[in-house]
Amino acid sequence: MESMNNHIYELRVYNPFLLSGALIVCVLGAWITMRLVARVSETRGRQRVGWCFLTAMAGASFVWCTHFAAMLAYHAGADVHLDPLLTFLSLLAMFVAMPFAVMAAVRLYGRGGCMLGGIILGLGIASMHYIGMAAYQIDAPVAWNMPLAIVSVLIGIGLSGAALCLALRPASLRHEIEMTLAMVGAVAGLHFTGMAAMHINMHPHMQALHDSEQFQAIGFAVIAGSMLTIVAGIACFVIDGSVRQESYDELHRMAMSDALTGLPNRISFNERLSQEVAMADQKGEQFAVIGIDLNKFKEINDTRGHAAGDVVLTTLAERFSALLGPGEFVARLGGDEFIAIHRTSDQAELHDFVNRIQQALNRPIPIDDYMVTSGGSIGVAVYPVDATDSETLISRADLAMYRAKTDLQHTIWYYESSLDQNVRERRAMGDDLRAAMASNQLSLFFQVQTVVATGAVSGYEALLRWEHPVRGSVPPAEILDLAYENGLIIELGEWVLDQACQVAAGWDGNIRVAVNMSASQFLLPRFADTVQAALARSGLPADRLVIEITEATIQRDRPRALAMARKVHALGVRLALDEFGGPKSVLSMLREFPFDKIKIDRTLMQQVGTDPVMTELVRSVMIMGHALRVSVLAQGIETPGQLALLSSEGCDEGQGYLLGRPAHVPMAAHAPAPGAPTMPQTFAVTPMRAACAPSFNPAA
Repeated sequence: MESMNNHIYELRVYNPFLLSGALIVCVLGAWITMRLVARVSETRGRQRVGWCFLTAMAGASFVWCTHFAAMLAYHAGADVHLDPLLTFLSLLAMFVAMPFAVMAAVRLYGRGGCMLGGIILGLGIASMHYIGMAAYQIDAPVAWNMPLAIVSVLIGIGLSGAALCLALRPASLRHEIEMTLAMVGAVAGLHFTGMAAMHINMHPHMQALHDSEQFQAIGFAVIAGSMLTIVAGIACFVIDGSVRQESYDELHRMAMSDALTGLPNRISFNERLSQEVAMADQKGEQFAVIGIDLNKFKEINDTRGHAAGDVVLTTLAERFSALLGPGEFVARLGGDEFIAIHRTSDQAELHDFVNRIQQALNRPIPIDDYMVTSGGSIGVAVYPVDATDSETLISRADLAMYRAKTDLQHTIWYYESSLDQNVRERRAMGDDLRAAMASNQLSLFFQVQTVVATGAVSGYEALLRWEHPVRGSVPPAEILDLAYENGLIIELGEWVLDQACQVAAGWDGNIRVAVNMSASQFLLPRFADTVQAALARSGLPADRLVIEITEATIQRDRPRALAMARKVHALGVRLALDEFGGPKSVLSMLREFPFDKIKIDRTLMQQVGTDPVMTELVRSVMIMGHALRVSVLAQGIETPGQLALLSSEGCDEGQGYLLGRPAHVPMAAHAPAPGAPTMPQTFAVTPMRAACAPSFNPAA
């Protein structure tokens, strides 16, 4: 036995240069492969497939290169040959195992996924290693220590699973180091433990006949090739990271800025406000929040169009940005509302900043060949004098701004505690409106509409009155504002529609009832169903109901308004365009929408007979209506001269104080023509509201 042992020896000598190269490849390859695994988990669809393929390329290359270079660095002490087919199969084993291991870990996220991925990857590394060792054909007897070989496989599986788990955790320097070391341990541990399991039995007279220099050249070539693959993977990772960061920065910029003006938006303002509060608390300083609301923006939009409104907003944004100094900030909250922050040490600085804003608002803005001036209302609240938290500070700046908006003398208001009383009163009115909807304080009034030529009653328009127990009669515009502010507008409108149909169903003949609907209700997807249900409950024929909408409703969402108008008209309900003749009315709207009637705005009628231009305009409207076969109703008829002119021009219907004021018991202002239908003398009126027509006079 001793004699045989004397003939058996093992030579465990490695080329240090090749081994060092293999180690470098192993470390870099392990790091980039695990980073690519993390990137696979962050993507979906085709991107995930692409990143998975790149991960397989980088992972298979570095694992196979580490094994092959370390194997070539090993001096076996005997002649060695490499089987090309088995060598290729060893590389193929890694290419197959790597993507399956990655997808298992990513798709089955958690310990189960990492364990399955570790098993697949560990077996892939083991297959690559032992197929590669089979390709490493030594001209000497070889014996294997099977327990040690099994340990090598277990090392590969365990550390591979650990590396995958670490790669899928949130990125940090510690996790990157740990996942790299785990992957290096899986590859190197399996390789060197597997090499230790191999024993070469050599005769003392046997000599190594293979060309070690040739093996070194092959080894360095393999390392160089693998490094190219790894560098390509690193380049892809870095480039993608740069692109992702640029995309993130752009998305962050878009999320934090207003698309139209480029100013910071509400999110950005809230972030800046939090910083200012923290700084003020820390340093004991003060800062002011300045609310800004444009006074004539709606008028500019209505008269000049939305493009002109956009020019106003962008011009003011440029002016605000230009006037900012250190400690000053301005943002657009939306619509025509801006808000600013001014870090201040004394009132004089604050007044100067506010005055600069006011000057920017009051300077004319050139739009094409004309000039417009928006003006604005400014409200100021100071932290921590007026409020000690962000939400209250903004609220009080808004209070001051709205106080400035209602003051005809001053466009700048600084917060005062007395302003809170106004808010309390407003909230109380909102509560009162809610209560009025259940206590018979709201009532429907009706204003007559007559045939101009004969004086016969053709219909009535439903209007709203609210007799407040303390304040008395509340203006319709205020009722609408309160309903919008308190989320009651839809409930109110649905009730009015239902009640108007119920009342009209009891009238004699073919008298119609007109209800002016708000944009919020008309554009609801269920509005046509609401109309149909109201008609069904009341038994009112569809052609006796007239739904009135304004152009503002159409402009809010023209495609949806057109679709809804067609749905309602298909029910047999008549449609009327209210406030016709205003600055935004267009012929295309009449041709596109299925209107049965247009109502000439009362602002035009007020000047009929005194202003030749307006008289001709009204005459043109009637001619256009007749040309389009649309009935024309004139609102605001208050003098016999107006009525006579309308009659001579062939106006179809009229409405106004001359013909009849709104009343609980509608009666025609003129005796109806023979055979004309008459109204019932009494009918029930319950709380709620019909949408108020613009022609309604609160004083009536």
